[in-house]
Amino acid sequence: GYPTQKPEALLERIIRASSNIGDIVADVVMGGGTTCSVSQRLGRRFIGCDQSRVAVAVTAERLKAQVSSAEFGDAPPPDFTVEHWGIYEADKLSEMPPSNFRAFILHCFGATRHTDPGSDSPIHGWRNQRPIWVGRPELTAQADHNDVLQFANAVRRTVQYQQSNLRDATMLAWGFDDNSRTAADRLRQQGGIDLNFVRIDQVRIDHPKFREHIASRSTDRGDYTSFLTFVQPPVVQVGFRILGGRSVTFDAGDTYIVNSDAEVVNVQWDFNHSGRSFKATPGFSFNRDRNRKPTLTATHKFSRTGRFRVACKVRDSKGGEGTKVIDVQVE
Repeated sequence: GYPTQKPEALLERIIRASSNIGDIVADVVMGGGTTCSVSQRLGRRFIGCDQSRVAVAVTAERLKAQVSSAEFGDAPPPDFTVEHWGIYEADKLSEMPPSNFRAFILHCFGATRHTDPGSDSPIHGWRNQRPIWVGRPELTAQADHNDVLQFANAVRRTVQYQQSNLRDATMLAWGFDDNSRTAADRLRQQGGIDLNFVRIDQVRIDHPKFREHIASRSTDRGDYTSFLTFVQPPVVQVGFRILGGRSVTFDAGDTYIVNSDAEVVNVQWDFNHSGRSFKATPGFSFNRDRNRKPTLTATHKFSRTGRFRVACKVRDSKGGEGTKVIDVQVE
């Protein structure tokens, strides 16, 4: 049901004519994943890419469904992995060890790590001879007054500060409290009266200024302004109503989208969730209404009575993805 989906018979003819078993087939605008699906079934390895996380999700569910169906036959199903490049889930980054998080953020910012990453120096990296400080990975972590003063003192001890006109430095963090901003303002204001000043630029990791060096590479062939984005998952809320006859209507209409200017772009349902991995129930991975908008409700008839674990996965237009799992007693 994907809008640009091609017939499998057409892709099967192309793949059989132009590749052998074990070869790699690539589709860099894969849409609903027909190329990947046929390649998997014909014993080819495959690479699929798409700028839409909905397309990636629909393709992944299609591949998982095909492996578990009789259509795949006796051939051993290949493993596949999904990687999201350029859009990162902030809550997962917050679980990283601080040293790994700092290395990742410095790389994203176009900076290099400090020559001695194991030291306790508040200078964590450099970009164009400019010292860089990186905050903690937790989303709730904010730079404070002491962080600013310790970083400024470390900058003053550098050779670049003592032997040249280096006075600029950058702090990167999820947030900055009021005292830290006040401290940075005072350091900048000393520039007119005291040579012992430091200009500290405070940049939020989720702010467009953080990815300016990426956006500046945009051309008429590619727009990178939305690349390197840190998103938060939607807060998924699910209600349900028992209809009788083993049928239940589910409603995710109260889901809250956290990312600014984002909207729901896809809703998937797993009506027999294993508790480990999400696997969309066939027919519930890409549902649209008459206006091609994603539907937030779904009605499902269960195969038997009993207790079921139901999972709902919601994606927004900024790349955020959240899941809610509930238990339902089907009579």
